[in-house]
Amino acid sequence: MSLMDQIIVRAKTTPQRIVLPEGTEERTLKAADRVLAEGTAN
Repeated sequence: MSLMDQIIVRAKTTPQRIVLPEGTEERTLKAADRVLAEGTAN
């Protein structure tokens, strides 16, 4: 298991709230959508 996989597994077991800058930028919105879909943050 890679380091990134270990981080993702740990994040899924204890999801936290994250704050992303530039809430109207497309890349930020895609990143937020991705972590919500993966269940790594709430």
